[in-house]
Amino acid sequence: MSYQLINRALEAYGVGQKSILIKQELPSWSTDLHYKIEADDKTYSARFLKENRSPNNVFGEITDEILTEQTKFCGFLVEHDIPFMRHVQALNGEPYTIVSREGEKYRFIMFEWIEGQHLTLCDKDMAWKFGNMARRFHDISETYESAIFPKKSHLIGYQQFSDQIGKKVNSTEIPYKSELQDYLELANKHIATAKTNKMDYIVQSDLNPLNVLWDEKRNIVGIVDFESIGYGDRIEGLAWLIKWYTRTEGINSMEMSSEVAKAFLNGYGAFDFLGIDDHERLTSLLWLSGCLNWNFVKTTLTILDTHNVESLNAHLHAYKIRGEKLISLLPKAFLYI
Repeated sequence: MSYQLINRALEAYGVGQKSILIKQELPSWSTDLHYKIEADDKTYSARFLKENRSPNNVFGEITDEILTEQTKFCGFLVEHDIPFMRHVQALNGEPYTIVSREGEKYRFIMFEWIEGQHLTLCDKDMAWKFGNMARRFHDISETYESAIFPKKSHLIGYQQFSDQIGKKVNSTEIPYKSELQDYLELANKHIATAKTNKMDYIVQSDLNPLNVLWDEKRNIVGIVDFESIGYGDRIEGLAWLIKWYTRTEGINSMEMSSEVAKAFLNGYGAFDFLGIDDHERLTSLLWLSGCLNWNFVKTTLTILDTHNVESLNAHLHAYKIRGEKLISLLPKAFLYI
């Protein structure tokens, strides 16, 4: 069925007439279908986007208009020497095509494949290199203006997450739920601290380590995310990058280093624009990125459905430790400057 769907989609691109090979089915956090394919001896990233991609739509849907704008931004990055994946247009010049399977509509979009490896554990050298690349990405993005992408702070999403859990807590009979209420109170304090009237909106992508490719010499050779492209606040984006690029034992580990954080911030040149007044805000944003994200929310709601007090306590304890580790990264990193 996958081969037939891909074959049908490629007709609009005029490729695959000699040969089509599905090299790999790639994992996706959403309901998208994602493949590494070889068509007429050339390798591509081929993705099918459903209309309803995820149970979590807090940070926005991808409308047809937004998807078109995202492909334009991909080209803009390539033109400015950012090693972003190259978008492939259909023969009629459209950025994507529509295919259906079993009564469901998919938007099919294709990019040239970039060969490289994902490295999710960071040392100081890697953190500096990525910080430097992220700064280039952000500075170039600052010159891109779009009337399509909405300007929306992540804080809106965090507040929705907090409210979603709070509503569930109030309707659930579970002993010791006051611990969760205390956690939400802490989260809401961080949301309040992170708020500002001076949002530095730039177009950003999801630059987490699973979207970045490195060569054998640990140089960045590709960035492969497109579906998260949209306006965001620079410092909110910086908080996510600090969380990701200070992990010394991989993306699934909570071992983090303030020395690696310092290397990342120096590579980014963060102290060119970060002042002492930004420190408290960035610290709260860093906590929120790790402790009130969708993974935390999803797991919390699932545990509340089971009424398992032991699981809830263990879950909250793990995230409290995570929050303490995240917050400990910045004071030390700032003191060395």
